[in-house]
Amino acid sequence: MTKKATILDHIGNTPLLKLNHVTDNLGVDIFVKCEFTNPGGSIKDRMALCMIEEAEKRGDLKPGSTIVDQSTGNTGPALSFVGNVKGYPVKIFLPAQLKSAYNSADRVRIARLYGAEVTPIDINEFVDGADQLQGVERAASFVAIRMKQAYDLQQNDPSNWWANQLCNVDNTKAHREFTGQEILEQIDGKIDVWVASVGTGGTLLGVAQTLKEANPELRIAGVVPTDDPRIEWVRSRAIHKALENFGVPKLRFLIEDVLENNVMDKEITVENADAKNMADRLCREEGLYCGMSSGANVVAAIEMAKSMDKGSKIVTVIVDRRDRYSAEYPNEHYVV
Repeated sequence: MTKKATILDHIGNTPLLKLNHVTDNLGVDIFVKCEFTNPGGSIKDRMALCMIEEAEKRGDLKPGSTIVDQSTGNTGPALSFVGNVKGYPVKIFLPAQLKSAYNSADRVRIARLYGAEVTPIDINEFVDGADQLQGVERAASFVAIRMKQAYDLQQNDPSNWWANQLCNVDNTKAHREFTGQEILEQIDGKIDVWVASVGTGGTLLGVAQTLKEANPELRIAGVVPTDDPRIEWVRSRAIHKALENFGVPKLRFLIEDVLENNVMDKEITVENADAKNMADRLCREEGLYCGMSSGANVVAAIEMAKSMDKGSKIVTVIVDRRDRYSAEYPNEHYVV
Protein backbone atom coordinates (compact mmCIF):
# COMPACT_ATOMS: atom_id res chain seq x y z
CA MET A 1 0.00 0.00 0.00
CA THR A 2 1.30 3.43 -0.90
CA LYS A 3 1.17 6.43 1.40
CA LYS A 4 -1.39 8.04 -0.90
CA ALA A 5 -3.86 5.13 -0.87
CA THR A 6 -7.31 5.89 0.54
CA ILE A 7 -10.56 4.00 1.05
CA LEU A 8 -11.63 5.27 -2.40
CA ASP A 9 -9.05 2.96 -3.97
CA HIS A 10 -11.20 0.06 -2.80
CA ILE A 11 -14.27 1.04 -4.79
CA GLY A 12 -14.91 -1.55 -7.47
CA ASN A 13 -13.38 -4.98 -8.14
CA THR A 14 -16.40 -6.50 -6.44
CA PRO A 15 -17.07 -10.27 -6.50
CA LEU A 16 -19.17 -11.99 -9.16
CA LEU A 17 -20.97 -14.97 -7.63
CA LYS A 18 -23.17 -17.72 -9.02
CA LEU A 19 -26.49 -18.16 -7.22
CA ASN A 20 -26.91 -21.69 -5.93
CA HIS A 21 -30.30 -21.92 -4.22
CA VAL A 22 -32.90 -19.29 -5.18
CA THR A 23 -32.84 -20.15 -8.88
CA ASP A 24 -34.87 -23.31 -8.21
CA ASN A 25 -33.02 -25.62 -10.64
CA LEU A 26 -33.86 -23.72 -13.82
CA GLY A 27 -30.79 -25.04 -15.60
CA VAL A 28 -29.57 -21.50 -16.30
CA ASP A 29 -26.63 -19.95 -14.45
CA ILE A 30 -27.45 -16.63 -12.77
CA PHE A 31 -24.49 -14.59 -11.58
CA VAL A 32 -24.68 -11.55 -9.31
CA LYS A 33 -22.18 -8.68 -9.20
CA CYS A 34 -21.88 -7.98 -5.47
CA GLU A 35 -21.87 -4.18 -5.44
CA PHE A 36 -22.97 -4.09 -1.82
CA THR A 37 -19.36 -4.93 -0.95
CA ASN A 38 -18.19 -1.49 -2.07
CA PRO A 39 -16.84 0.42 0.96
CA GLY A 40 -19.80 2.82 1.00
CA GLY A 41 -22.25 -0.08 0.82
CA SER A 42 -23.75 0.32 -2.65
CA ILE A 43 -23.18 0.43 -6.39
CA LYS A 44 -23.52 4.22 -6.25
CA ASP A 45 -19.96 4.46 -4.92
CA ARG A 46 -18.72 3.86 -8.47
CA MET A 47 -20.95 6.55 -9.94
CA ALA A 48 -20.06 9.08 -7.25
CA LEU A 49 -16.33 8.54 -7.68
CA CYS A 50 -16.43 8.74 -11.48
CA MET A 51 -18.67 11.82 -11.62
CA ILE A 52 -16.57 13.65 -9.03
CA GLU A 53 -13.20 12.79 -10.58
CA GLU A 54 -14.34 13.69 -14.10
CA ALA A 55 -15.67 17.02 -12.78
CA GLU A 56 -12.28 17.62 -11.15
CA LYS A 57 -10.51 16.94 -14.44
CA ARG A 58 -12.75 19.45 -16.24
CA GLY A 59 -12.26 22.06 -13.52
CA ASP A 60 -15.98 22.08 -12.68
CA LEU A 61 -15.13 20.88 -9.17
CA LYS A 62 -12.19 22.42 -7.39
CA PRO A 63 -10.98 23.14 -3.83
CA GLY A 64 -13.65 25.17 -2.04
CA SER A 65 -16.51 23.68 -4.06
CA THR A 66 -19.59 22.07 -2.55
CA ILE A 67 -21.26 19.03 -4.12
CA VAL A 68 -25.07 19.15 -4.35
CA ASP A 69 -27.67 16.71 -5.65
CA GLN A 70 -31.03 15.11 -5.00
CA SER A 71 -31.48 11.46 -4.11
CA THR A 72 -34.07 8.88 -3.13
CA GLY A 73 -31.58 6.66 -1.37
CA ASN A 74 -28.11 5.42 -2.25
CA THR A 75 -26.70 8.37 -4.17
CA GLY A 76 -26.91 10.62 -1.11
CA PRO A 77 -24.68 8.42 1.06
CA ALA A 78 -22.33 7.68 -1.86
CA LEU A 79 -21.75 11.32 -2.78
CA SER A 80 -21.28 12.17 0.89
CA PHE A 81 -18.81 9.32 1.35
CA VAL A 82 -16.68 10.08 -1.71
CA GLY A 83 -17.08 13.86 -1.55
CA ASN A 84 -16.08 14.25 2.07
CA VAL A 85 -13.09 11.89 1.74
CA LYS A 86 -11.94 14.19 -1.06
CA GLY A 87 -12.55 17.27 1.09
CA TYR A 88 -15.76 18.62 -0.44
CA PRO A 89 -18.82 19.56 1.63
CA VAL A 90 -21.95 17.78 0.34
CA LYS A 91 -25.60 18.90 0.34
CA ILE A 92 -28.32 16.37 -0.44
CA PHE A 93 -32.08 16.79 -0.94
CA LEU A 94 -34.15 13.69 -0.15
CA PRO A 95 -37.92 13.13 -0.24
CA ALA A 96 -39.66 13.46 3.11
CA GLN A 97 -42.27 10.95 1.96
CA LEU A 98 -43.06 8.61 -0.93
CA LYS A 99 -45.21 5.53 -0.36
CA SER A 100 -46.48 4.81 3.14
CA ALA A 101 -43.71 2.30 3.87
CA TYR A 102 -40.90 4.54 2.63
CA ASN A 103 -38.66 5.76 5.44
CA SER A 104 -35.36 7.35 4.46
CA ALA A 105 -34.10 7.60 8.06
CA ASP A 106 -31.24 5.13 7.54
CA ARG A 107 -30.05 6.69 4.27
CA VAL A 108 -30.24 10.14 5.88
CA ARG A 109 -28.30 8.90 8.90
CA ILE A 110 -25.58 7.35 6.75
CA ALA A 111 -25.21 10.47 4.60
CA ARG A 112 -25.00 12.68 7.69
CA LEU A 113 -22.45 10.40 9.37
CA TYR A 114 -20.30 10.74 6.25
CA GLY A 115 -20.63 14.50 6.64
CA ALA A 116 -23.45 15.60 4.34
CA GLU A 117 -25.99 18.30 5.01
CA VAL A 118 -29.29 16.54 4.28
CA THR A 119 -32.58 18.37 3.69
CA PRO A 120 -35.81 16.32 3.44
CA ILE A 121 -38.21 17.93 0.95
CA ASP A 122 -41.97 17.83 1.49
CA ILE A 123 -43.86 18.15 -1.79
CA ASN A 124 -46.75 19.89 -0.04
CA GLU A 125 -44.50 22.84 0.83
CA PHE A 126 -43.66 23.51 -2.81
CA VAL A 127 -46.68 22.53 -4.89
CA ASP A 128 -50.16 23.92 -4.42
CA GLY A 129 -52.69 21.12 -4.53
CA ALA A 130 -49.96 18.46 -4.30
CA ASP A 131 -52.46 16.02 -2.79
CA GLN A 132 -54.39 16.13 -6.07
CA LEU A 133 -51.41 14.93 -8.10
CA GLN A 134 -51.39 11.24 -8.94
CA GLY A 135 -49.05 8.66 -10.44
CA VAL A 136 -46.49 9.83 -12.96
CA GLU A 137 -47.36 13.51 -12.58
CA ARG A 138 -46.81 13.40 -8.82
CA ALA A 139 -43.57 11.40 -9.10
CA ALA A 140 -42.18 13.75 -11.75
CA SER A 141 -43.09 16.85 -9.75
CA PHE A 142 -41.43 15.47 -6.64
CA VAL A 143 -38.18 14.75 -8.46
CA ALA A 144 -38.30 18.10 -10.24
CA ILE A 145 -38.69 19.95 -6.94
CA ARG A 146 -35.54 18.34 -5.56
CA MET A 147 -33.63 18.96 -8.79
CA LYS A 148 -34.73 22.58 -8.60
CA GLN A 149 -33.13 22.93 -5.15
CA ALA A 150 -29.78 21.70 -6.47
CA TYR A 151 -30.05 23.79 -9.65
CA ASP A 152 -30.76 26.96 -7.66
CA LEU A 153 -27.78 26.40 -5.37
CA GLN A 154 -25.49 26.12 -8.38
CA GLN A 155 -27.00 29.17 -10.10
CA ASN A 156 -26.76 31.31 -6.99
CA ASP A 157 -23.19 30.28 -6.20
CA PRO A 158 -20.97 28.77 -8.94
CA SER A 159 -18.77 27.17 -6.27
CA ASN A 160 -21.64 24.70 -5.84
CA TRP A 161 -21.38 21.79 -8.27
CA TRP A 162 -24.59 19.94 -9.11
CA ALA A 163 -23.70 16.28 -9.65
CA ASN A 164 -27.08 15.70 -11.37
CA GLN A 165 -26.97 11.91 -11.29
CA LEU A 166 -30.04 11.53 -13.52
CA CYS A 167 -28.43 13.35 -16.45
CA ASN A 168 -24.68 13.07 -15.88
CA VAL A 169 -23.03 10.98 -18.62
CA ASP A 170 -20.19 10.13 -16.26
CA ASN A 171 -22.73 7.99 -14.39
CA THR A 172 -22.91 5.78 -17.48
CA LYS A 173 -19.15 5.99 -17.99
CA ALA A 174 -18.50 4.52 -14.53
CA HIS A 175 -20.30 1.33 -15.50
CA ARG A 176 -19.15 1.16 -19.12
CA GLU A 177 -15.46 1.47 -18.26
CA PHE A 178 -15.36 -0.32 -14.91
CA THR A 179 -18.37 -2.44 -13.86
CA GLY A 180 -18.90 -3.89 -17.33
CA GLN A 181 -15.20 -4.57 -17.89
CA GLU A 182 -14.93 -6.32 -14.54
CA ILE A 183 -17.87 -8.60 -15.42
CA LEU A 184 -16.22 -9.58 -18.70
CA GLU A 185 -12.97 -10.40 -16.92
CA GLN A 186 -14.68 -12.39 -14.16
CA ILE A 187 -17.05 -14.62 -16.10
CA ASP A 188 -15.95 -17.71 -17.98
CA GLY A 189 -17.54 -17.69 -21.41
CA LYS A 190 -20.28 -15.75 -23.14
CA ILE A 191 -22.91 -13.74 -21.23
CA ASP A 192 -26.36 -14.24 -22.72
CA VAL A 193 -28.45 -11.77 -20.69
CA TRP A 194 -27.79 -8.62 -18.66
CA VAL A 195 -30.47 -7.66 -16.12
CA ALA A 196 -30.53 -4.44 -14.06
CA SER A 197 -32.94 -1.96 -12.56
CA VAL A 198 -33.51 0.97 -14.90
CA GLY A 199 -32.91 3.40 -12.02
CA THR A 200 -31.05 6.44 -13.33
CA GLY A 201 -30.20 4.49 -16.47
CA GLY A 202 -26.46 4.60 -15.77
CA THR A 203 -25.85 1.03 -14.61
CA LEU A 204 -28.21 -0.60 -17.09
CA LEU A 205 -26.82 1.36 -20.05
CA GLY A 206 -23.13 1.50 -19.17
CA VAL A 207 -22.75 -2.24 -18.53
CA ALA A 208 -24.93 -3.05 -21.56
CA GLN A 209 -22.64 -1.04 -23.83
CA THR A 210 -19.59 -3.02 -22.72
CA LEU A 211 -21.24 -6.46 -22.75
CA LYS A 212 -22.98 -5.83 -26.07
CA GLU A 213 -19.69 -4.97 -27.72
CA ALA A 214 -18.32 -8.34 -26.58
CA ASN A 215 -21.49 -10.21 -27.59
CA PRO A 216 -23.81 -8.46 -30.08
CA GLU A 217 -26.46 -11.13 -29.42
CA LEU A 218 -26.71 -10.18 -25.74
CA ARG A 219 -30.26 -9.69 -24.47
CA ILE A 220 -30.93 -6.87 -22.01
CA ALA A 221 -33.74 -6.62 -19.47
CA GLY A 222 -34.58 -3.45 -17.55
CA VAL A 223 -36.31 -3.77 -14.18
CA VAL A 224 -38.90 -1.27 -12.96
CA PRO A 225 -40.67 -1.03 -9.58
CA THR A 226 -44.47 -0.95 -9.60
CA ASP A 227 -44.42 2.05 -7.24
CA ASP A 228 -41.52 4.07 -8.70
CA PRO A 229 -42.50 4.89 -12.30
CA ARG A 230 -39.47 7.00 -13.20
CA ILE A 231 -39.15 5.44 -16.64
CA GLU A 232 -42.73 6.57 -17.29
CA TRP A 233 -42.12 10.12 -16.16
CA VAL A 234 -39.31 10.30 -18.71
CA ARG A 235 -41.20 8.41 -21.44
CA SER A 236 -44.27 10.64 -21.01
CA ARG A 237 -42.06 13.76 -20.69
CA ALA A 238 -43.83 14.58 -17.42
CA ILE A 239 -40.44 15.32 -15.85
CA HIS A 240 -39.61 17.86 -18.57
CA LYS A 241 -42.95 19.59 -18.04
CA ALA A 242 -42.40 19.70 -14.29
CA LEU A 243 -38.89 21.11 -14.62
CA GLU A 244 -40.14 23.75 -17.05
CA ASN A 245 -42.83 24.73 -14.54
CA PHE A 246 -40.16 25.19 -11.88
CA GLY A 247 -37.92 27.23 -14.18
CA VAL A 248 -35.17 24.66 -14.75
CA PRO A 249 -33.68 24.65 -18.30
CA LYS A 250 -34.21 21.63 -20.51
CA LEU A 251 -32.12 18.62 -19.51
CA ARG A 252 -31.42 15.26 -21.12
CA PHE A 253 -31.93 12.24 -18.88
CA LEU A 254 -29.87 9.06 -19.15
CA ILE A 255 -33.13 7.12 -19.36
CA GLU A 256 -33.77 8.94 -22.66
CA ASP A 257 -30.59 7.32 -24.02
CA VAL A 258 -31.94 3.93 -22.90
CA LEU A 259 -35.32 4.51 -24.55
CA GLU A 260 -34.23 6.19 -27.77
CA ASN A 261 -31.53 3.60 -28.45
CA ASN A 262 -33.91 0.69 -27.74
CA VAL A 263 -31.42 -0.70 -25.25
CA MET A 264 -33.94 -2.98 -23.53
CA ASP A 265 -35.12 -6.17 -25.17
CA LYS A 266 -37.55 -6.56 -22.30
CA GLU A 267 -38.91 -4.28 -19.60
CA ILE A 268 -39.92 -6.17 -16.47
CA THR A 269 -42.11 -4.64 -13.76
CA VAL A 270 -41.65 -6.17 -10.32
CA GLU A 271 -44.13 -5.96 -7.46
CA ASN A 272 -42.86 -4.78 -4.08
CA ALA A 273 -43.88 -8.06 -2.38
CA ASP A 274 -41.92 -10.13 -4.92
CA ALA A 275 -38.83 -7.95 -4.57
CA LYS A 276 -38.96 -8.17 -0.78
CA ASN A 277 -39.56 -11.92 -0.77
CA MET A 278 -36.55 -12.50 -3.01
CA ALA A 279 -34.37 -10.14 -0.96
CA ASP A 280 -35.34 -12.19 2.10
CA ARG A 281 -34.43 -15.43 0.28
CA LEU A 282 -31.11 -14.00 -0.87
CA CYS A 283 -30.28 -13.14 2.74
CA ARG A 284 -31.34 -16.52 4.14
CA GLU A 285 -30.36 -18.92 1.36
CA GLU A 286 -27.40 -17.26 -0.35
CA GLY A 287 -25.98 -15.19 2.53
CA LEU A 288 -26.32 -11.99 0.51
CA TYR A 289 -27.35 -9.21 2.89
CA CYS A 290 -29.07 -7.08 0.27
CA GLY A 291 -31.96 -4.67 -0.27
CA MET A 292 -35.12 -4.64 -2.33
CA SER A 293 -33.63 -3.54 -5.67
CA SER A 294 -31.33 -6.55 -5.53
CA GLY A 295 -34.31 -8.82 -4.89
CA ALA A 296 -36.14 -7.31 -7.85
CA ASN A 297 -33.12 -7.80 -10.12
CA VAL A 298 -32.96 -11.50 -9.26
CA VAL A 299 -36.75 -11.90 -9.72
CA ALA A 300 -36.34 -10.45 -13.22
CA ALA A 301 -33.28 -12.60 -13.93
CA ILE A 302 -35.26 -15.74 -13.02
CA GLU A 303 -38.11 -14.62 -15.28
CA MET A 304 -35.64 -14.22 -18.15
CA ALA A 305 -34.12 -17.63 -17.36
CA LYS A 306 -37.45 -19.38 -17.95
CA SER A 307 -37.20 -18.66 -21.67
CA MET A 308 -33.46 -19.35 -22.03
CA ASP A 309 -31.67 -22.49 -23.21
CA LYS A 310 -30.10 -24.75 -20.61
CA GLY A 311 -26.61 -23.61 -19.73
CA SER A 312 -27.24 -19.96 -20.61
CA LYS A 313 -25.60 -17.30 -18.43
CA ILE A 314 -27.40 -14.33 -16.94
CA VAL A 315 -25.71 -11.55 -14.99
CA THR A 316 -27.43 -9.11 -12.67
CA VAL A 317 -26.41 -6.96 -9.71
CA ILE A 318 -26.73 -6.95 -5.93
CA VAL A 319 -27.15 -3.22 -5.46
CA ASP A 320 -26.80 -2.39 -1.77
CA ARG A 321 -26.79 -3.55 1.84
CA ARG A 322 -30.01 -4.36 3.68
CA ASP A 323 -29.19 -2.33 6.79
CA ARG A 324 -30.01 0.96 5.06
CA TYR A 325 -33.67 -0.10 5.13
CA SER A 326 -33.82 -1.08 8.82
CA ALA A 327 -36.20 1.77 9.64
CA GLU A 328 -38.77 0.22 7.28
CA TYR A 329 -38.49 -3.32 8.68
CA PRO A 330 -40.48 -5.54 8.33
CA ASN A 331 -42.21 -3.63 5.51
CA GLU A 332 -39.23 -2.55 3.40
CA HIS A 333 -40.31 -0.94 0.13
CA TYR A 334 -38.88 -1.36 -3.35
CA VAL A 335 -37.97 2.02 -4.81
CA VAL A 336 -34.79 2.94 -6.69
